Amino acid sequence: MPRTAVITGAYSNIGSAVAHSLAERGWAVRTLTNRIPPPPARFPASALRFDAAHLETALRGADVFVNTYWVRFPYAGVTFDSAVRNIQVLIDAARAAGVRRFVQVSVSRASESSALGYYRGKALAESALRRSGLDYAIVRPTLVVGPHDVLTGNIAWFLRRFPVCLVPDGGEYLLQPLTLDDAGRIIGDAADAAGPTELDAAGPEVFAFADYVRMVAGAVGVPHRPVLRVPPRLFLAALQLVSLFLGDIVLTAEELEGLRQNLLTSDQAPLGTAPVREWLRAHGQTFGLTYTNDTVTRFAQPPRP
Repeated sequence: MPRTAVITGAYSNIGSAVAHSLAERGWAVRTLTNRIPPPPARFPASALRFDAAHLETALRGADVFVNTYWVRFPYAGVTFDSAVRNIQVLIDAARAAGVRRFVQVSVSRASESSALGYYRGKALAESALRRSGLDYAIVRPTLVVGPHDVLTGNIAWFLRRFPVCLVPDGGEYLLQPLTLDDAGRIIGDAADAAGPTELDAAGPEVFAFADYVRMVAGAVGVPHRPVLRVPPRLFLAALQLVSLFLGDIVLTAEELEGLRQNLLTSDQAPLGTAPVREWLRAHGQTFGLTYTNDTVTRFAQPPRP
């Protein structure tokens, strides 16, 4: 009888990669999601509602639960603190349902002492899982690059449409991205393992941000697009102006500060093996053709029954 995994967001970005990775290993996969599954729906779905009884029922019979749920920024009454509380509800439901192992997808350099709510909240969720008594794994990805990567995809979209690309603060801060397939494999390996596990998921290449933008420009066919260095406040002001027309939050001040602090890097040996440079080169002609409105994607999905 196959082992069973329940994954949040098996029809979204990282959750989809994990779901396919485990399914290829012979796992039976179910998902908690508020998206309407695209036909044909490969993975049975239940609504992601933070109701203890509902979640316990949805998780019953699962060997492993993989949690990719989080919020990118506070919006519509949902905050980082409420996201941490929601993860506690997931942990409690998993324990009550008899789930053997809980895999939490966190972020590189999460820290409870961070001044950035995203990174502090992720660290608080990690601590809640350590205290739970469940067998667990914590996987901390850096920047995951794939067809639905919001940051890289929207960089590509801007490069295709504007005659110049702005980068803040000289653009010398660092990124260590990994491909979506590598992220799915690494998190799948953590689900397959046993015993307390904590690891980073980072790729084999490190880029200065300005160089990363130039690499994306080359991949999408505009290799000579000028990259203009501007003060961070001017950079954010320009993005906020564009956000008014797009109806989205393109980049938050916290996200920019996280980039400037090199938080999307790892001090561990990289577990990712596929060069992001090659992935971008292979997919550049179809990447960033449309703008990904993350506000709509995350907050305007029709509720599942």
